[in-house]
Amino acid sequence: MSDLIVTEENGILWASINRPDKGSAISRAVTDGYVAAIGRLAEEPELKGLIWTSESERVFSGGIDLKVPEGMSDADAGPYRVSIVRDLIDATVNCPRPIVVMARGKMLGGAFMNALLTDRIVADDSATFQMPEVKIGLASPYSAAIVECATNKGLAYDICMSARRVPARELQDRGGPCTVVVAETLRDSAIEALETYAAMPAEAFGYMKRWFQIPRIQAIEAALAYSAAVKRA
Repeated sequence: MSDLIVTEENGILWASINRPDKGSAISRAVTDGYVAAIGRLAEEPELKGLIWTSESERVFSGGIDLKVPEGMSDADAGPYRVSIVRDLIDATVNCPRPIVVMARGKMLGGAFMNALLTDRIVADDSATFQMPEVKIGLASPYSAAIVECATNKGLAYDICMSARRVPARELQDRGGPCTVVVAETLRDSAIEALETYAAMPAEAFGYMKRWFQIPRIQAIEAALAYSAAVKRA
Protein backbone atom coordinates (compact mmCIF):
# COMPACT_ATOMS: atom_id res chain seq x y z
CA MET A 1 0.00 0.00 0.00
CA SER A 2 1.28 3.44 -0.92
CA ASP A 3 2.53 5.78 1.81
CA LEU A 4 0.47 8.52 0.14
CA ILE A 5 -2.91 7.79 -1.40
CA VAL A 6 -3.68 10.15 -4.28
CA THR A 7 -7.20 10.15 -5.71
CA GLU A 8 -9.26 12.49 -7.87
CA GLU A 9 -12.82 13.45 -7.05
CA ASN A 10 -14.86 16.02 -8.97
CA GLY A 11 -11.73 17.71 -10.28
CA ILE A 12 -9.99 17.83 -6.88
CA LEU A 13 -6.86 15.85 -6.09
CA TRP A 14 -6.77 14.33 -2.62
CA ALA A 15 -3.34 13.44 -1.22
CA SER A 16 -3.68 11.45 2.01
CA ILE A 17 -0.81 10.25 4.21
CA ASN A 18 -1.27 6.51 4.71
CA ARG A 19 1.14 5.44 7.44
CA PRO A 20 -1.09 4.98 10.53
CA ASP A 21 1.28 2.36 11.98
CA LYS A 22 4.22 4.79 11.66
CA GLY A 23 2.63 7.81 13.30
CA SER A 24 1.77 9.13 9.82
CA ALA A 25 5.42 10.19 9.57
CA ILE A 26 6.47 11.81 6.31
CA SER A 27 8.71 9.37 4.46
CA ARG A 28 10.59 9.91 1.21
CA ALA A 29 7.70 8.09 -0.51
CA VAL A 30 5.16 10.52 1.00
CA THR A 31 7.14 13.51 -0.22
CA ASP A 32 7.70 12.04 -3.68
CA GLY A 33 4.00 11.25 -4.04
CA TYR A 34 3.06 14.74 -2.90
CA VAL A 35 5.51 16.38 -5.32
CA ALA A 36 4.10 14.26 -8.15
CA ALA A 37 0.54 15.27 -7.25
CA ILE A 38 1.52 18.95 -7.23
CA GLY A 39 3.10 18.36 -10.63
CA ARG A 40 -0.22 17.11 -11.95
CA LEU A 41 -1.79 20.48 -11.13
CA ALA A 42 0.61 22.09 -13.61
CA GLU A 43 0.08 19.43 -16.25
CA GLU A 44 -3.70 19.18 -15.94
CA PRO A 45 -5.22 22.68 -15.80
CA GLU A 46 -8.71 21.23 -15.57
CA LEU A 47 -7.94 20.13 -12.01
CA LYS A 48 -9.20 22.56 -9.36
CA GLY A 49 -6.42 22.02 -6.84
CA LEU A 50 -5.25 19.67 -4.09
CA ILE A 51 -6.44 18.81 -0.60
CA TRP A 52 -3.74 17.39 1.69
CA THR A 53 -4.93 15.18 4.52
CA SER A 54 -4.23 11.98 6.45
CA GLU A 55 -5.90 8.59 6.76
CA SER A 56 -5.42 8.76 10.53
CA GLU A 57 -7.97 10.67 12.58
CA ARG A 58 -5.67 10.80 15.63
CA VAL A 59 -2.32 11.80 14.11
CA PHE A 60 -2.30 13.82 10.91
CA SER A 61 1.49 13.47 10.94
CA GLY A 62 4.20 13.08 13.54
CA GLY A 63 6.60 14.99 11.29
CA ILE A 64 9.49 13.74 9.20
CA ASP A 65 10.28 10.04 9.43
CA LEU A 66 13.58 9.63 11.30
CA LYS A 67 14.20 6.18 9.83
CA VAL A 68 16.72 6.12 7.00
CA PRO A 69 17.49 3.48 4.36
CA GLU A 70 19.42 0.48 5.64
CA GLY A 71 23.16 0.97 5.39
CA MET A 72 23.02 4.77 5.21
CA SER A 73 25.83 6.41 7.19
CA ASP A 74 25.19 8.84 10.04
CA ALA A 75 26.85 11.55 7.94
CA ASP A 76 24.28 11.06 5.17
CA ALA A 77 21.26 10.56 7.44
CA GLY A 78 20.86 14.24 8.36
CA PRO A 79 20.91 15.57 4.79
CA TYR A 80 18.57 12.74 3.76
CA ARG A 81 15.96 13.77 6.33
CA VAL A 82 16.38 17.45 5.47
CA SER A 83 15.79 16.68 1.79
CA ILE A 84 12.44 15.07 2.61
CA VAL A 85 11.06 18.22 4.23
CA ARG A 86 12.77 20.63 1.84
CA ASP A 87 11.35 18.90 -1.24
CA LEU A 88 7.89 18.81 0.33
CA ILE A 89 7.96 22.50 1.20
CA ASP A 90 9.53 23.59 -2.10
CA ALA A 91 6.67 21.90 -3.96
CA THR A 92 4.10 23.78 -1.88
CA VAL A 93 5.71 27.21 -1.90
CA ASN A 94 6.24 27.12 -5.67
CA CYS A 95 2.77 25.87 -6.59
CA PRO A 96 0.53 28.58 -8.08
CA ARG A 97 -2.61 26.43 -7.79
CA PRO A 98 -4.88 26.10 -4.72
CA ILE A 99 -3.78 23.78 -1.91
CA VAL A 100 -5.93 23.26 1.19
CA VAL A 101 -5.21 21.12 4.26
CA MET A 102 -7.95 19.07 5.90
CA ALA A 103 -6.63 18.54 9.43
CA ARG A 104 -7.62 16.19 12.22
CA GLY A 105 -5.52 15.06 15.17
CA LYS A 106 -1.91 15.93 15.94
CA MET A 107 0.29 17.65 13.36
CA LEU A 108 3.96 18.13 14.18
CA GLY A 109 7.17 19.51 12.74
CA GLY A 110 7.62 19.34 8.99
CA ALA A 111 3.96 18.55 8.39
CA PHE A 112 2.92 21.70 10.25
CA MET A 113 5.51 23.76 8.37
CA ASN A 114 4.17 22.55 5.04
CA ALA A 115 0.56 23.13 6.07
CA LEU A 116 1.33 26.75 6.99
CA LEU A 117 2.54 27.39 3.43
CA THR A 118 -0.69 26.21 1.81
CA ASP A 119 -3.65 28.48 1.11
CA ARG A 120 -5.72 27.42 4.10
CA ILE A 121 -5.84 24.87 6.92
CA VAL A 122 -9.38 23.66 7.56
CA ALA A 123 -9.49 21.78 10.85
CA ASP A 124 -11.86 20.36 13.39
CA ASP A 125 -11.44 20.74 17.15
CA SER A 126 -9.37 17.56 17.41
CA ALA A 127 -6.52 19.18 15.49
CA THR A 128 -3.42 20.41 17.30
CA PHE A 129 -0.16 21.81 15.97
CA GLN A 130 3.32 21.61 17.42
CA MET A 131 6.94 22.48 16.62
CA PRO A 132 8.85 20.24 19.06
CA GLU A 133 12.37 20.84 17.74
CA VAL A 134 13.74 23.03 20.54
CA LYS A 135 12.37 20.62 23.16
CA ILE A 136 14.54 17.81 21.77
CA GLY A 137 17.61 20.01 21.39
CA LEU A 138 17.28 20.99 17.74
CA ALA A 139 17.61 24.64 16.75
CA SER A 140 15.66 25.30 13.55
CA PRO A 141 15.59 28.89 12.22
CA TYR A 142 14.17 27.30 9.05
CA SER A 143 10.98 26.23 10.81
CA ALA A 144 10.80 29.47 12.80
CA ALA A 145 10.96 31.51 9.59
CA ILE A 146 8.04 29.59 8.11
CA VAL A 147 5.89 29.83 11.24
CA GLU A 148 6.56 33.56 11.62
CA CYS A 149 5.79 34.39 7.98
CA ALA A 150 2.56 32.39 8.07
CA THR A 151 1.36 33.76 11.42
CA ASN A 152 2.95 36.63 13.36
CA LYS A 153 6.08 37.15 15.45
CA GLY A 154 4.39 36.75 18.82
CA LEU A 155 2.59 33.54 17.93
CA ALA A 156 5.66 32.14 16.14
CA TYR A 157 7.84 32.80 19.19
CA ASP A 158 5.32 31.07 21.43
CA ILE A 159 4.99 28.04 19.12
CA CYS A 160 8.70 27.58 18.43
CA MET A 161 10.16 28.46 21.83
CA SER A 162 7.65 26.69 24.09
CA ALA A 163 7.28 23.60 21.85
CA ARG A 164 3.79 23.29 23.24
CA ARG A 165 0.83 21.79 21.45
CA VAL A 166 -1.42 24.54 20.05
CA PRO A 167 -5.12 23.74 19.55
CA ALA A 168 -6.59 24.54 16.15
CA ARG A 169 -8.99 27.07 17.59
CA GLU A 170 -6.14 28.98 19.25
CA LEU A 171 -4.20 28.99 15.98
CA GLN A 172 -7.27 30.43 14.28
CA ASP A 173 -8.00 33.01 16.99
CA ARG A 174 -4.38 34.24 17.11
CA GLY A 175 -4.17 34.98 13.41
CA GLY A 176 -2.97 31.71 11.91
CA PRO A 177 -4.18 30.56 8.47
CA CYS A 178 -6.66 28.14 10.03
CA THR A 179 -10.44 27.80 9.91
CA VAL A 180 -12.03 25.58 12.55
CA VAL A 181 -15.28 23.78 11.77
CA VAL A 182 -17.30 21.04 13.44
CA ALA A 183 -16.09 17.55 12.65
CA GLU A 184 -19.25 16.61 10.77
CA THR A 185 -18.66 19.34 8.17
CA LEU A 186 -14.86 19.06 7.92
CA ARG A 187 -14.70 17.38 4.52
CA ASP A 188 -17.35 19.61 2.95
CA SER A 189 -15.70 22.71 4.44
CA ALA A 190 -12.30 21.75 3.02
CA ILE A 191 -13.86 21.24 -0.41
CA GLU A 192 -15.67 24.58 -0.14
CA ALA A 193 -12.44 26.37 0.77
CA LEU A 194 -10.58 24.88 -2.18
CA GLU A 195 -13.42 25.58 -4.62
CA THR A 196 -13.52 29.20 -3.46
CA TYR A 197 -9.89 29.61 -4.54
CA ALA A 198 -10.37 27.50 -7.67
CA ALA A 199 -13.21 29.77 -8.81
CA MET A 200 -10.74 32.63 -9.23
CA PRO A 201 -9.15 33.15 -12.68
CA ALA A 202 -6.15 30.82 -12.55
CA GLU A 203 -3.59 33.26 -13.95
CA ALA A 204 -4.53 36.05 -11.55
CA PHE A 205 -4.71 33.67 -8.59
CA GLY A 206 -1.27 32.25 -9.36
CA TYR A 207 0.23 35.70 -9.87
CA MET A 208 -1.04 36.90 -6.48
CA LYS A 209 -0.07 33.68 -4.74
CA ARG A 210 3.50 34.03 -5.95
CA TRP A 211 3.55 37.58 -4.57
CA PHE A 212 2.46 36.42 -1.12
CA GLN A 213 5.06 33.65 -1.16
CA ILE A 214 8.00 35.98 -1.93
CA PRO A 215 8.62 37.09 1.70
CA ARG A 216 8.28 33.49 2.85
CA ILE A 217 10.88 32.32 0.34
CA GLN A 218 13.18 35.17 1.34
CA ALA A 219 12.76 34.34 5.03
CA ILE A 220 13.52 30.67 4.38
CA GLU A 221 16.66 31.59 2.44
CA ALA A 222 17.77 33.94 5.23
CA ALA A 223 17.21 31.22 7.84
CA LEU A 224 19.24 28.71 5.84
CA ALA A 225 22.06 31.24 5.40
CA TYR A 226 22.02 32.00 9.14
CA SER A 227 22.18 28.30 10.02
CA ALA A 228 25.06 27.75 7.59
CA ALA A 229 26.98 30.71 9.05
CA VAL A 230 26.51 29.43 12.61
CA LYS A 231 27.81 25.98 11.62
CA ARG A 232 30.89 27.53 10.00
CA ALA A 233 31.67 29.69 13.05
